[in-house]
Amino acid sequence: MKHFDENLIDRSVLFVISSFENGCKSKIVTKDGVFYSSYSALTLINKACMLYASTYEGRVKATRHNLHQYKKTTLLISEDGVAAYPTKSPTHPECVWIFNQDYRMESITPTKTRLIYDQYQVSAEVNVSVHTLQKQRTRMYEMLYYYMRVRGKNNS
Repeated sequence: MKHFDENLIDRSVLFVISSFENGCKSKIVTKDGVFYSSYSALTLINKACMLYASTYEGRVKATRHNLHQYKKTTLLISEDGVAAYPTKSPTHPECVWIFNQDYRMESITPTKTRLIYDQYQVSAEVNVSVHTLQKQRTRMYEMLYYYMRVRGKNNS
């Protein structure tokens, strides 16, 4: 178990969940292992957004304005393509932030799904349906495509 507190959100993150073990508030699962932080998932994400000259609230507001995603808004964290989506309301204690990495889903029950990251031999169970996860993943990729197009127009 590794304890860290800052700059944990980058291109290696698979997902972030709330974890109230050993004085920590979040568990960050990455390609390189598992890390724990005394900051909440939302605080870590906000800190990552601020590294790229915005805040969590600013990123959410922009996505809601541009893509009309008003609930469980997907999030572009950095311009180099780090993005994530929440499985529930971001303030819900069972919210898991899933990042844009390659994974597959396996339904356990109608309201529980296993995420499987074959490449890293990692899996996690989340308390949401496969349908919700598929919808959120689609919304995240639509958001990434939108911002990629905007950036392409601005570079022309």
